[in-house]
Amino acid sequence: MRKYILSYLMISISLTLLLTACWDQRLLRDHSLILAIGYDREKPDKILKTVSFPAPESQSNDVQGQGNASSTSEIVSTIGNTVKDAEKKLDNTIPEKFDRSKTRLVIFGEELAKEGIFSTLDSIYRDLRGPINAYTAIFTGTAQEALSIQADESILTSDMYAELIDSAEHSGIIKNYTISQTRPLMLAQGMDLVLPLLSLDKNDKPQIVGTALFQGDKMTGTLDTKETIIFLMLADKVTENLAINLQVSEEHEEPDKNFVNIDIRSIKRKLNVETKGNQVKANVEVDLTVEIDEYAEDHLDNKKRSDSLEKKIQQKLEKIAEQTIQKLQEAGNDSLAIGEKVRAYHHSTWQDLDWEETYKDMEIESSFKVDITHHGIIN
Repeated sequence: MRKYILSYLMISISLTLLLTACWDQRLLRDHSLILAIGYDREKPDKILKTVSFPAPESQSNDVQGQGNASSTSEIVSTIGNTVKDAEKKLDNTIPEKFDRSKTRLVIFGEELAKEGIFSTLDSIYRDLRGPINAYTAIFTGTAQEALSIQADESILTSDMYAELIDSAEHSGIIKNYTISQTRPLMLAQGMDLVLPLLSLDKNDKPQIVGTALFQGDKMTGTLDTKETIIFLMLADKVTENLAINLQVSEEHEEPDKNFVNIDIRSIKRKLNVETKGNQVKANVEVDLTVEIDEYAEDHLDNKKRSDSLEKKIQQKLEKIAEQTIQKLQEAGNDSLAIGEKVRAYHHSTWQDLDWEETYKDMEIESSFKVDITHHGIIN
């Protein structure tokens, strides 16, 4: 009897050991965790791939749960005929195995973005462990330059960019897309992609400078930060905590008195599309309720003065919206999804249109209605 019990225990232990093993396990110590990737065009027809990963001591600290007190990033660049070719050469450069599954950010240099980004992203889309949840952004110079900056010792380069993009989206000044979200927009009919546009300030610190506009997978134009905020209103993509500073006058000698800072408390947007034959017309109506956060003029409790300020804000918003729409059309970027609405509700007209040509020349109007509901504790 004891013999049978002993045999049973030995079999149980063996099975337990087999079950706890994993054929697909990847030990952290055997991998370099690539946290940011940059792609550039290396003339005449090569791809320059740059990766940022924690220095060995930083990665060790993270594994042991000791925090990021001495976090530093290492940068490596390789050149290949394609992304995969550059990646294989990268494996020969980094001592450990290259692991991009934890990548937080993918940056494209401006030159490559203008040529098209879909083929570059193809290797990520085909990889089961590809970083499809990584943020995507465009850099006004080269991606190699973007990732080569010296971050503070307490933060990795990848984290610095990711937190900058996070903060900008929560403040309502950009629309952020992950790798997985960019693909359907690049291939969609009647809707186009926009991505955050990054640059470095005079102190070589990263900053958001606006939005990169795409037609298909090619970057064709840009919006500055103020135009981006207006675009988000027109596209019904406003997040929380949106604020904007506007010049509403030129008559005061004291410059501060010519500006107002408003916080958006609620926004309602309506897109109207009309077709007549092969002619398409669109109108975007935006209703805002706002709070005056800063305005060096008094007596806003007076309805006449409050109405006057509402009108000035409205006129300024409509002026910026007009130039924003013009830039969108010049870039062939239909990120307002006008074409999508035409295709859904006026399909017979859609089938007869060359939408790229129609969109660039069509009439698109915008109108704003502003309602000041709060003006702070000072009237």
